[in-house]
Amino acid sequence: MPDPSERNRPGRQGWTPSKEEVSAAEEAHPGLVLRLVSIIPFGLIGAFSVIAIVAWFAAIVFGAGTDRGTLWAWAAGRPVSEVVTQVALAIVPGLIPVALLVLCIWATVRGSSESPALYLRLFTAIVFAAAALALVLGRVQWPEFMESIALNGTEWWFAFVVVAYSMSMAHLRVRRGRRTLAVEDADG
Repeated sequence: MPDPSERNRPGRQGWTPSKEEVSAAEEAHPGLVLRLVSIIPFGLIGAFSVIAIVAWFAAIVFGAGTDRGTLWAWAAGRPVSEVVTQVALAIVPGLIPVALLVLCIWATVRGSSESPALYLRLFTAIVFAAAALALVLGRVQWPEFMESIALNGTEWWFAFVVVAYSMSMAHLRVRRGRRTLAVEDADG
């Protein structure tokens, strides 16, 4: 005779879900699409950070694209004080994309949760608004500088659209979070 616990498993003949399973399946997850599309900017920035880390490693450590060769070949025969200073100066620019990548991972994890995370979203909206302002000012006031960093034409528009999208998504998440908190306050 079959074990009764085996009979009440999904896929078995005669299986019926319990009341708890039914209520869990019917529970709505509002804002799932909004949560998913609002973390896209963090994914993009994280991907650019990974590219920057790889490029930094290739150029600084392995000397790709330079005439000095690898870092250890350059350091051979030089005074220790010069090597330590130059290695420290070489490491600092590499830490910036690493820190940005860690921040993006944290923001993606935090941003994909169901909790409102209002402070994160407000901070995100302010940062991306400042980035949009910097892009516009750079294009108007310092076009030579923007061209020197290859942020003109199509690249500028791509950056501006990503920043504007990010700012809009952060604003929508703030609005959604405020509504969620208002509903929770009205219920409680």
